[in-house]
Amino acid sequence: MLLTGIGVGLTLPTLMATGASSLPPHAFATGSAVVNMLRQVGLAIGVAVLIAVLGTPRSPSATLIAYQRASWVIAAISLAGGIAGLVLLTVAPRPVAAALGTPPAIATAEGS
Repeated sequence: MLLTGIGVGLTLPTLMATGASSLPPHAFATGSAVVNMLRQVGLAIGVAVLIAVLGTPRSPSATLIAYQRASWVIAAISLAGGIAGLVLLTVAPRPVAAALGTPPAIATAEGS
């Protein structure tokens, strides 16, 4: 529990700052709220999935099997999240003008 607390304490502020750092100043409050809301929803869904996988084992051996199965589910979800993160990091960002569909600037006779 101590290691988990240290890990969460070091990770969450970094994730929140990273998620909000690319936002423009006028959208910072809304974007930060959305990041925190998604974190809370993910936490609730994660706990619900863990409880659904664990179920209600009736014996000590069934409890061990349930926790092993839950560990594999958590590992699979973490792997899927890691792969999604790597894919999102490797996608080259498009320039804003191209994303908005505006034509590139044309050189004028005075500017050439």
